[in-house]
Amino acid sequence: MAKKPRPRAKSTPAGKKKRSKRSRAVQELSPEEQAALDTLRARHQDALGVYERGLAAVQRRKFQNAVAAFQELLDSYPEERELQERSRLYLRVCERETARLVPLESPEELVYAATVALNNGALDESLSHLQQAVEQDAGNEQAHYMLAVVYAQTNRPDLATTHLAKAVELEPENRTLARHEADFETLRKDARVRRLLERPPAGRRRARRAMR
Repeated sequence: MAKKPRPRAKSTPAGKKKRSKRSRAVQELSPEEQAALDTLRARHQDALGVYERGLAAVQRRKFQNAVAAFQELLDSYPEERELQERSRLYLRVCERETARLVPLESPEELVYAATVALNNGALDESLSHLQQAVEQDAGNEQAHYMLAVVYAQTNRPDLATTHLAKAVELEPENRTLARHEADFETLRKDARVRRLLERPPAGRRRARRAMR
Protein backbone atom coordinates (compact mmCIF):
# COMPACT_ATOMS: atom_id res chain seq x y z
CA MET A 1 0.00 0.00 0.00
CA ALA A 2 1.35 3.42 -0.95
CA LYS A 3 2.31 5.59 1.99
CA LYS A 4 0.39 8.75 2.44
CA PRO A 5 2.52 11.87 2.14
CA ARG A 6 3.10 13.55 5.45
CA PRO A 7 1.53 16.96 5.72
CA ARG A 8 4.07 19.80 5.80
CA ALA A 9 4.35 21.71 9.02
CA LYS A 10 2.86 25.13 8.62
CA SER A 11 4.55 28.12 10.08
CA THR A 12 2.57 29.46 12.94
CA PRO A 13 1.96 33.09 13.71
CA ALA A 14 3.89 32.49 16.91
CA GLY A 15 6.96 31.52 14.87
CA LYS A 16 6.68 34.71 12.88
CA LYS A 17 6.32 36.65 16.06
CA LYS A 18 9.56 35.14 17.45
CA ARG A 19 11.60 36.08 14.36
CA SER A 20 10.24 39.58 14.52
CA LYS A 21 11.36 39.87 18.14
CA ARG A 22 14.88 38.64 17.29
CA SER A 23 15.15 41.15 14.43
CA ARG A 24 14.17 44.01 16.72
CA ALA A 25 16.68 42.80 19.32
CA VAL A 26 19.53 43.04 16.81
CA GLN A 27 18.55 46.55 15.80
CA GLU A 28 17.98 47.96 19.26
CA LEU A 29 21.02 49.26 21.19
CA SER A 30 21.41 50.00 24.82
CA PRO A 31 21.86 53.66 25.78
CA GLU A 32 25.54 53.03 26.46
CA GLU A 33 26.06 51.39 23.05
CA GLN A 34 24.19 54.18 21.31
CA ALA A 35 26.31 56.78 23.11
CA ALA A 36 29.51 55.00 22.06
CA LEU A 37 28.31 54.83 18.46
CA ASP A 38 27.45 58.54 18.50
CA THR A 39 30.94 59.31 19.84
CA LEU A 40 32.58 57.31 17.06
CA ARG A 41 30.49 59.08 14.46
CA ALA A 42 31.37 62.47 15.94
CA ARG A 43 35.08 61.62 16.00
CA HIS A 44 34.92 60.47 12.40
CA GLN A 45 33.40 63.79 11.37
CA ASP A 46 36.10 65.65 13.33
CA ALA A 47 38.85 63.57 11.70
CA LEU A 48 37.32 64.15 8.29
CA GLY A 49 37.33 67.88 8.96
CA VAL A 50 41.03 67.82 9.90
CA TYR A 51 41.85 65.80 6.78
CA GLU A 52 39.92 68.18 4.53
CA ARG A 53 41.72 71.12 6.14
CA GLY A 54 45.06 69.53 5.29
CA LEU A 55 43.94 68.75 1.75
CA ALA A 56 42.80 72.33 1.21
CA ALA A 57 46.19 73.58 2.46
CA VAL A 58 47.98 71.31 -0.06
CA GLN A 59 45.85 72.69 -2.87
CA ARG A 60 46.77 76.25 -1.79
CA ARG A 61 50.44 75.10 -1.52
CA LYS A 62 50.48 76.00 2.17
CA PHE A 63 52.56 72.95 2.95
CA GLN A 64 53.44 73.81 6.55
CA ASN A 65 49.74 74.17 7.40
CA ALA A 66 49.04 70.91 5.60
CA VAL A 67 51.74 69.08 7.56
CA ALA A 68 50.27 70.36 10.84
CA ALA A 69 46.80 69.11 9.90
CA PHE A 70 47.90 65.69 8.69
CA GLN A 71 50.14 65.23 11.72
CA GLU A 72 47.21 66.12 14.00
CA LEU A 73 45.14 63.42 12.32
CA LEU A 74 47.90 60.85 12.82
CA ASP A 75 48.34 61.77 16.48
CA SER A 76 44.71 62.22 17.52
CA TYR A 77 42.69 59.74 15.46
CA PRO A 78 44.44 56.36 15.44
CA GLU A 79 41.17 54.56 14.68
CA GLU A 80 40.83 56.31 11.30
CA ARG A 81 43.09 53.93 9.39
CA GLU A 82 42.04 54.95 5.89
CA LEU A 83 42.40 58.67 6.60
CA GLN A 84 45.74 58.02 8.30
CA GLU A 85 47.05 56.17 5.25
CA ARG A 86 46.02 59.04 2.98
CA SER A 87 47.57 61.54 5.40
CA ARG A 88 50.92 59.74 5.29
CA LEU A 89 50.90 59.92 1.51
CA TYR A 90 50.23 63.66 1.57
CA LEU A 91 52.89 64.16 4.23
CA ARG A 92 55.46 62.68 1.85
CA VAL A 93 54.23 65.03 -0.86
CA CYS A 94 54.56 67.99 1.52
CA GLU A 95 58.09 67.00 2.51
CA ARG A 96 59.13 66.73 -1.11
CA GLU A 97 57.57 70.06 -2.08
CA THR A 98 58.97 71.81 0.99
CA ALA A 99 62.46 70.57 0.14
CA ARG A 100 62.14 72.16 -3.28
CA LEU A 101 61.18 75.52 -1.80
CA VAL A 102 64.17 75.69 0.56
CA PRO A 103 67.33 76.86 -1.22
CA LEU A 104 70.16 74.36 -0.93
CA GLU A 105 73.49 76.00 -0.26
CA SER A 106 76.22 73.57 0.78
CA PRO A 107 77.43 70.54 -1.22
CA GLU A 108 76.40 68.34 1.70
CA GLU A 109 72.80 69.62 1.50
CA LEU A 110 72.80 69.09 -2.25
CA VAL A 111 74.08 65.53 -1.90
CA TYR A 112 71.43 64.78 0.73
CA ALA A 113 68.67 66.20 -1.49
CA ALA A 114 70.04 64.17 -4.39
CA THR A 115 69.87 61.01 -2.27
CA VAL A 116 66.22 61.67 -1.39
CA ALA A 117 65.37 62.36 -5.03
CA LEU A 118 67.19 59.23 -6.19
CA ASN A 119 65.33 57.08 -3.67
CA ASN A 120 62.05 58.53 -4.98
CA GLY A 121 63.00 57.74 -8.56
CA ALA A 122 63.47 61.40 -9.54
CA LEU A 123 66.69 60.89 -11.51
CA ASP A 124 66.72 64.27 -13.26
CA GLU A 125 66.29 66.11 -9.97
CA SER A 126 69.02 64.02 -8.35
CA LEU A 127 71.37 64.69 -11.26
CA SER A 128 70.78 68.43 -11.04
CA HIS A 129 71.62 68.50 -7.31
CA LEU A 130 74.77 66.44 -7.82
CA GLN A 131 76.04 68.59 -10.68
CA GLN A 132 75.64 71.67 -8.47
CA ALA A 133 77.47 69.90 -5.63
CA VAL A 134 80.43 69.07 -7.90
CA GLU A 135 80.50 72.63 -9.25
CA GLN A 136 80.81 73.90 -5.68
CA ASP A 137 83.23 71.22 -4.50
CA ALA A 138 85.04 69.21 -7.15
CA GLY A 139 86.60 67.08 -4.42
CA ASN A 140 83.32 65.80 -2.97
CA GLU A 141 83.75 62.04 -3.33
CA GLN A 142 80.16 61.29 -2.35
CA ALA A 143 78.83 63.50 -5.14
CA HIS A 144 81.07 61.78 -7.70
CA TYR A 145 80.04 58.32 -6.47
CA MET A 146 76.36 59.18 -6.68
CA LEU A 147 76.84 60.73 -10.12
CA ALA A 148 78.27 57.38 -11.19
CA VAL A 149 75.13 55.68 -9.82
CA VAL A 150 72.76 58.08 -11.60
CA TYR A 151 74.63 57.83 -14.90
CA ALA A 152 74.68 54.03 -14.60
CA GLN A 153 70.91 54.00 -14.04
CA THR A 154 70.35 56.26 -17.05
CA ASN A 155 72.53 54.06 -19.31
CA ARG A 156 75.46 56.46 -19.72
CA PRO A 157 78.36 54.12 -18.91
CA ASP A 158 81.20 56.43 -19.99
CA LEU A 159 80.12 59.22 -17.64
CA ALA A 160 79.42 56.68 -14.91
CA THR A 161 82.93 55.25 -15.25
CA THR A 162 84.52 58.70 -15.22
CA HIS A 163 82.82 59.73 -11.99
CA LEU A 164 83.38 56.34 -10.38
CA ALA A 165 87.10 56.65 -11.11
CA LYS A 166 87.12 60.10 -9.53
CA ALA A 167 85.23 58.84 -6.47
CA VAL A 168 87.77 56.04 -6.00
CA GLU A 169 90.68 58.43 -6.49
CA LEU A 170 89.29 60.77 -3.80
CA GLU A 171 88.31 57.96 -1.42
CA PRO A 172 89.78 54.48 -2.07
CA GLU A 173 87.12 52.89 0.19
CA ASN A 174 84.62 53.62 -2.60
CA ARG A 175 86.32 50.79 -4.49
CA THR A 176 84.89 48.31 -1.96
CA LEU A 177 81.41 49.86 -2.13
CA ALA A 178 81.44 49.77 -5.91
CA ARG A 179 82.23 46.04 -5.99
CA HIS A 180 78.87 45.36 -4.34
CA GLU A 181 76.83 48.18 -5.90
CA ALA A 182 73.88 46.65 -7.76
CA ASP A 183 73.67 49.64 -10.11
CA PHE A 184 77.21 48.95 -11.33
CA GLU A 185 76.52 45.40 -12.45
CA THR A 186 76.72 46.35 -16.13
CA LEU A 187 79.72 48.61 -15.56
CA ARG A 188 81.70 45.79 -13.97
CA LYS A 189 81.65 43.97 -17.31
CA ASP A 190 83.89 46.72 -18.70
CA ALA A 191 87.62 45.95 -18.47
CA ARG A 192 88.36 49.53 -17.40
CA VAL A 193 86.02 49.24 -14.44
CA ARG A 194 87.34 45.81 -13.48
CA ARG A 195 90.86 47.22 -13.36
CA LEU A 196 89.61 50.20 -11.38
CA LEU A 197 87.98 47.97 -8.79
CA GLU A 198 90.90 45.58 -8.37
CA ARG A 199 92.49 45.58 -4.95
CA PRO A 200 95.60 47.80 -5.01
CA PRO A 201 98.95 46.28 -3.94
CA ALA A 202 99.58 46.33 -0.20
CA GLY A 203 102.50 48.72 -0.66
CA ARG A 204 100.25 51.28 -2.32
CA ARG A 205 97.68 51.01 0.45
CA ARG A 206 100.37 51.59 3.11
CA ALA A 207 101.77 54.53 1.16
CA ARG A 208 98.35 56.21 1.04
CA ARG A 209 97.87 55.73 4.76
CA ALA A 210 101.29 57.25 5.42
CA MET A 211 100.34 60.33 3.40
CA ARG A 212 97.22 60.96 5.55
